[in-house]
Amino acid sequence: MGAAAATALTGCGAGSWCSPLEPGPSVTAEYAPTVKRLEALPGVVVVTARYWQPDDSHCVSREYLETAAWSADFTVRVRAGFTLEQVRSVRAALGPSTATVRAPAGHDLAAWELDLANPSGATPAPSAAPLTVDERGFRLVTAAAALPDVTVAQQGASTTVRVRTPSSLPAAAAWLRAHLDGDDPSSVYVGTAKTWTTYVSVTGSSPVSETTVETATRVAAADPDVRRFSVSGSLVTAVVPTERQAEVVVAAFGATPADADGQRVSLW
Repeated sequence: MGAAAATALTGCGAGSWCSPLEPGPSVTAEYAPTVKRLEALPGVVVVTARYWQPDDSHCVSREYLETAAWSADFTVRVRAGFTLEQVRSVRAALGPSTATVRAPAGHDLAAWELDLANPSGATPAPSAAPLTVDERGFRLVTAAAALPDVTVAQQGASTTVRVRTPSSLPAAAAWLRAHLDGDDPSSVYVGTAKTWTTYVSVTGSSPVSETTVETATRVAAADPDVRRFSVSGSLVTAVVPTERQAEVVVAAFGATPADADGQRVSLW
């Protein structure tokens, strides 16, 4: 059985000129049955909810916000070993809402996260039929979580594998290439779910070659002072403490054949 739900409050984006509203008792009451259904599912530990209104582009006035509908996005923390059938139960309990299922490490898997969302990106109407679980997404994320040195595998709009050390970048990237279509976005990070030092785009709109992955691995492994090191098919960026270290990074990628439209290297 799950623990009591907690609620995070939100509204329009911070960049909007209209001030966000806080959901009132009627909003939390509307989604309370969903919270209770989720908490009652076997293997569910904690359920939290984030309530939100339309994004900045829809913020036309304060009066509009006061009558605009609220949507809910849930975070469902589950026990290790959570199965596909249990994920399907979460999806059925959600109805038209969205959620991220988060499982801790255990049962020979690293931690993993799976988004259950409307594929169109639109907010379903309350009367909409429950969405079916993306079985491929579950199998991908749990298979990725079984790879060596993984801290967390994440499956949502893209597939993300986070590893502990730079030396694990090539193997994780090769696995993603082998299991995803070239158009499906995927990436590898060195880091955890909350922090990272290195990012490499593997497949999707800005993929990199195996040679570039190897170069990124060498640079990240050779100098731990290189931070926010981001590598894609068209751009390489990094934060380094000295000009000499910047020159080393530039030289490393200068010797690598450019990916996509030709890589541009920027350092701070």
